Amino acid sequence: MQIQGITMERIVSQQGEYMLIKSKTPLKTLNSSPCGGGFGTYTGLMNRQVNKHYNESDPIAEMNKFILSEGLDPSETAGMLTAAKVRDVGTSSLSWVTDDLEAGDPLREKLQVTAWVTVGLGNKARAGARLSASSLFPGTINSIVVINGCLTDAAMVNAVITATEAKVAALQDMDVQVDGLPATGTTTDAVLIAATGRGRLYKYAGTATQLGYLIGRTVYDATVASGRLYGKKPY
Repeated sequence: MQIQGITMERIVSQQGEYMLIKSKTPLKTLNSSPCGGGFGTYTGLMNRQVNKHYNESDPIAEMNKFILSEGLDPSETAGMLTAAKVRDVGTSSLSWVTDDLEAGDPLREKLQVTAWVTVGLGNKARAGARLSASSLFPGTINSIVVINGCLTDAAMVNAVITATEAKVAALQDMDVQVDGLPATGTTTDAVLIAATGRGRLYKYAGTATQLGYLIGRTVYDATVASGRLYGKKPY
């Protein structure tokens, strides 16, 4: 099942490897990564694989240079970085048809959610745990969620919460631990929520809503799928 106007491909070029989600129309985005961070409007969403020792002093400038080298426009492309293998991306899609609108109503467009997650657990962490500064170093679980719907700013933030809760639930069910306690992620996890702006307006995205249910299910399943591939390697 594919959201109309949305495509994803994994690209291997001379400059590097990445996955690129493209939209025919601008997407409303909320990104926790610096490149295209915060609220924005983009037609491209990039999850770029980098060396685990990547440590640029100006990652935004370096990322923009990379985006340009790939023939893309930095002003149209929100980016994320990961040391995880993008070929091991997990993906999940679900939909929910609203039955309370008449056929032909423009708001009847199907609610759809697709999640792409890349899992790297080399630097797993537990939020709130006491750690020495020397133990803090990068590691990444990147989650990208595209929603066929129109979301308020509050609903976008709510979607981040739901996606994060689903990621944590997946890690718990995979029994990923830190010092004998359940891990909540890695030290530099990132999440990007994108909405097409089509269909009905959603003001909430918590787990009690149709939208939140789809976000939770897709992020959970995509995290488990990618985590199992990573799980072929020792933690």
